[in-house]
Amino acid sequence: MKPFLLLALLLPSMAWGGGNQALLYDGYGSAESFVIEGRIVEAEQRSVPKEDDAWQRNLQRSLSTMKNAERENVKILLSVGGISAHARSDEEGYFRVTMAPTQALAPGWHTVTAMGKNTQGEGRVLIVPRVNTLGIISDVDDTALISEVPDKTKLLKNTFLKNPIQRQTYPGTGDFYRRLLAQNSDPESAAMFYVSASPRQLVQSIQACLTRNYFPAGVLVTKQISGNGRDPLLDQKQYKITKIENIFAALPWVNFILVGDDGERDPEIYKALKEKYSQRVAAIYIRKVHPDKKRKTYAGQIDLTSAIKP
Repeated sequence: MKPFLLLALLLPSMAWGGGNQALLYDGYGSAESFVIEGRIVEAEQRSVPKEDDAWQRNLQRSLSTMKNAERENVKILLSVGGISAHARSDEEGYFRVTMAPTQALAPGWHTVTAMGKNTQGEGRVLIVPRVNTLGIISDVDDTALISEVPDKTKLLKNTFLKNPIQRQTYPGTGDFYRRLLAQNSDPESAAMFYVSASPRQLVQSIQACLTRNYFPAGVLVTKQISGNGRDPLLDQKQYKITKIENIFAALPWVNFILVGDDGERDPEIYKALKEKYSQRVAAIYIRKVHPDKKRKTYAGQIDLTSAIKP
């Protein structure tokens, strides 16, 4: 993606009005404790994706999302479910707040609002009840979305030259996830996570595509690429293991089905997690997309494509 990132840095800012936007990333946790993360950037106005958009328009829109004018030291008030907390953005515009309400929040999805001087934004947080003991952690590229990761040219085209309306997903995957989550007492507040190595600038695009294709509502976890080195840039294995271990720690009563593909390191990552957290990993599903038919498989790995078929 380096050529595209270089172009993004050369694009002019599309800001209007001089205000700020609070980008709130999906939060999650229990009724007693959950985390809200986000970033304060200069407000921008972009064109709305359309089904007949040409690749040039899609490229311009995609690259504009990669260029953010972050806002440092901005104070905001975060509010959710009748409780609130203050936050302040760091030198790269990011903030992170742990909220521990004195009165437990109801299970399910809650709207989070952020307000400050010339700053506003809205996001959501998932509160997982203890009656829900089965969750899903799914990869995104080539597991849910057709990205063709092994072919880097096709990957770039799918990521930057198509908009969320034009991108394709694997048929039946969203319905399969719903059937698995239906084993919970309260499926609408089940622990559904999409863990992607894509940068956080692509959150809105990925989420729009998943929603449009009727995937279950879930927490989208993406990579925070910054000068502070919050997430490893190239070590995808360690990045995913860390994010999944964070989910395990936040929801200790939930056992997870891990879903991925063999285009990169998902089989090895999930094998390592199964060995370390044998009681927490309920099953492993892998979609076979690697061009090498002799790509190694591991004991207990279930073929995702076959499992989806009725």
